[in-house]
Formats: sequence, C-alpha cells, structure tokens
Amino acid sequence: MAIGLSFVGMTACSDPDAPISSVEFNRLFSPTEIEAKVQNTTGVKLTWFAISAAENYQIEIYADDSDMEFSGTPVYQITIIPETGDIQDARSECSWTLPAGTLEGETVYSIRLKAIGSNMESKWNGTTFETGTEQIFFDVPTTDITKTSVTLKWPAGTAVTKITVEKSSEVIQEHTLTADEIAAGEATIEDLKVESTYTFYIYNGEKQRGKIKVATLPNYTPATSCTELLDAIEAAEAGEVIMLTENMVYDFTDAAAMGKEEAVKSIKIEKDIVLNTNNGATIKGIYFQIFAGASLEIANITLDGDGGSGDQAFNYKDAGDYAKLYIHDAEIKNYTKGFFYINVAAVIDNITIDKCKIHDIVCSGGDMFDSRSGGYNTFNLTNNTIYECALSRDFIRMDDASGSVTATPVLNIDHNTLYNVGSAGANYRLLYVRFKGNVINWTNNVVANTNYKRGFSNQKNTAIPTFKNNFYFNTMNLLSAGSTADETITFYDNDTFGGNGTEVTANPFKDAANGDFTITDEKIKDKEAGDPRWIVAQ
Repeated sequence: MAIGLSFVGMTACSDPDAPISSVEFNRLFSPTEIEAKVQNTTGVKLTWFAISAAENYQIEIYADDSDMEFSGTPVYQITIIPETGDIQDARSECSWTLPAGTLEGETVYSIRLKAIGSNMESKWNGTTFETGTEQIFFDVPTTDITKTSVTLKWPAGTAVTKITVEKSSEVIQEHTLTADEIAAGEATIEDLKVESTYTFYIYNGEKQRGKIKVATLPNYTPATSCTELLDAIEAAEAGEVIMLTENMVYDFTDAAAMGKEEAVKSIKIEKDIVLNTNNGATIKGIYFQIFAGASLEIANITLDGDGGSGDQAFNYKDAGDYAKLYIHDAEIKNYTKGFFYINVAAVIDNITIDKCKIHDIVCSGGDMFDSRSGGYNTFNLTNNTIYECALSRDFIRMDDASGSVTATPVLNIDHNTLYNVGSAGANYRLLYVRFKGNVINWTNNVVANTNYKRGFSNQKNTAIPTFKNNFYFNTMNLLSAGSTADETITFYDNDTFGGNGTEVTANPFKDAANGDFTITDEKIKDKEAGDPRWIVAQ
C-alpha cells in the first residue's frame, strides 16, 4: 500500500502535458486514390487526390512490371505542375494524360508518382495497368490492292519485326520486315489469290501491334463512260464486278456524255453485280430499279439524285426473294422520295448500309427506308452520318406485309449520327415498324434536332428496342414526352423501357451546319457513340 500510494502521489504531483495545437511532418503525404485508365489502346489517364503543399508531382512508368518492382530505367518520366495551380487543396482531384502512341500495346505497366513541395516530398505510391492491342495499320485504299497483292502501311520507323497473313484462321505466310520496310512504314505482301479475304497482323517480337482485314481485287469489267456502264450492267454475268473510273462523274442528266439521244431515268439491275471504284466516282441523276432477285453491292461511289426523276435511290420491282443490298463507304444524296422502296412482295435477306454519308433526301412522297408490300430479314444501318433527311416523313417504315410474305425482321441501328432527321415537327416517327415479330436494336447513336410528334413510334406492333449508349441533343419525344408529344407514343429511351439515353445540353458537333460532325462533347467521346469517323483520338 505504501508503494502504491507513493506512485499515486508522483502522478498527482506531475505537471499536465501541454495541449497539441499543430503537427509538423518532415515529408508530404503520398498521393492517394490513384487510378490509371487506358485510353485509345496505348494511352493512359492518371487520376489521384491532391496533396496540400504539393507544388508538383513526379511520375514514372515502367514496362513489364506487373509486380510493381519499379526497377531499372522507366520508359517514361515527367514532372508536372497541377492543372489547377501551384498548390492544391487536399482531396481535390488531379489528372494527367499520356496520349496514345508513347507506350506499346499488350504490355503491363506500373506507374508511380510522388508529391514534391518547396522543401520536402512524399513517398512513392502507384498502380498498374495493361494496354490494349494496337492498330497501327493505316486503312488500305483500293489503289494499294491488286488481284494478288496488298500494300500495307503504318507510321514510318515504328518498332515492328514481322507481318503474318491468315486465311480462314490459318497462318499461310510470314513476312520478315526489312530495315528499309520498317523505315518506310510500308510493305507489299504478294502471292495472294484473286478475290480472297486475308487478315494481316503486324508484330514487334511477339506483341501484336496491328490487325487489318483486306480482300484482294476480283476480276472486273471497267466502265469509263455512262454508255460503257449501262452496257456492262446489261451484259453482266452473275457476280460481275464493274469498276468505275476514279473521280469521274457519270452524268446521266447529260445525254451527250452517255452517247445517247435521250437520258435514261433508271439503271436496271437484273443480275448480281458489284459497282466499285478505286478512289471515288459519282453517278448522277439516276436511280436503280432492281428485278428478278438480283443482289447489288455499291462501294466507294457517290450517288447523286440531282437532276434525276425524283424517285427513291433503290426501288424493288419484282416479287420474290433477294439475297442482299449492300451499300458501303458511299455517299448518297439529293434523292427526292427516299433511300429504298419495297412496294412488291419481295423479301431481301440482308440490307446493309455501312460507313456512308446520307444527306438531303427530303422524302417528299415517300419515307426514308420504306418497305410496304414486302420486307427483309436483316436491316443493318451502321456507322453512318445521316442529315437533312426525312424532315416530315418516317425515318424507317416497315408495314405489316406478313400476310403476303414471310420475313423475320431484325433491325440493327448502331453507331449512327443523325442530324436534322425529322426536324419539321410532323406527325411521323423514327420507327414506323409494324411487320409482325420485328426485333429492333437502337445502340450507340447520336441524335440531334429531331422533333417527331410521335417520337420513336406510336404503334403497338413496333417492338420496344434494345436501347444502349445513345445520346440526344435538342430532341423532343425521344427521352420522354415533350410539349408536342402525341399521346399515343408507346415507348421512350429511358429506364421505364429498359433504356439509358443521355441528354446533351450543348451542341456536341464542331460545325454541323457545314457538314463537320466532329464530336466535341467529352461524354460522347468517352462512350464512342455515333458514326466512328467523327470521334477524334484523344
């Protein structure tokens, strides 16, 4: 007891500790909440929470470092000043972006950073990320393709070692790149078969840096004038490829150019044919009548209805089954009534319109994509820019002809940019689809300046689409009922109907009035919606 009392006495008699009013450290805290997000395959966006008193940050990136050992020499290092000022408040977000091209694809990188103040710094903190598979091949123009060879190009001087060639998933050729080919960023792969599709891969060692699919040219019939084009189509064998002269205008409004006394009103397609051109040609003042189950493919051509009859660009004239209508990498403009018209008991198995610019089709006297007495099994409307069209008519019309023809219509409307489509506020719809059993996918589209009073549809037979990743600017009656909405509208792109459409409040285009639909909205860029040609690499 005596000993215990003596300790109590010592505690009671000691001076109390002075209160703590501040704490000083000999280093900064490390950045936290670090996240590295891959952008455009080989770029990275780094974000973290700022550190008080940090005047800058040092960043280092190491390759093939999934264990975050940070050993050896970093492949990239930089010291940056925070974007919001020399000194940031704690818990505000910092970001730094390394554009694509500096790092390699298919590589695990570690990235670390530390905060640096005027007389102290933090410890390192970091994370890892893995870049995607690169695509360094440039698009291959037809001028770089022959019947038996393909010339491939990529950025000159890029670190690459070989190209492999696959056909039907089997490697049939391996081309070791020479120093000259690497320096030039170009190699010609030969000994290929006529009219065959190959997949080319380019590597640096075992790391794939690019992949592209190219088809060699078929045997074809050249057409250097309107008369030769008409004659070639008339004499064509099934599957004939007719090659137009690049950059030439085939003017069917000019009788002298045709070598005819009178201009014809239409081109009759009665056999399976392909119309192509090496580097752009224009067919003006004409539309296509399609007969007898014929398939038609048009690529790299401008179709200009100016000066023509005022009909639809493509008009099916015979009942029966048709394999395909395939229009790609083309421009279609100035047709009065619409794009295609099926007003006979015809069923087209596959209609695909891909990578096209379609504009100034006013749809006077018809609808844009118009099927009435027939139908189709698949309609792919993908990667297109469509503007100044169907101002006061339906965008897609498919009447219920199921009592006359058999079809299982699936409509895939994906990655399109629509501007001033249905902009006149009429009692029409984007999707006037009534054929029984239809399936609709409406995905990755950007729609601007549309105010159909009946929105997407007011038809009970129109399937509620699968909606995904769509953006809308200055539209009415698509996300919800607006002031002009018809009370019979059946669905919207909102969560009630399984959609997640996003409204954009500012004009998302660079200069739409002059045909430049480059996306300026960051959300749309991040989600890569709309026609891909307008998404500029960040």
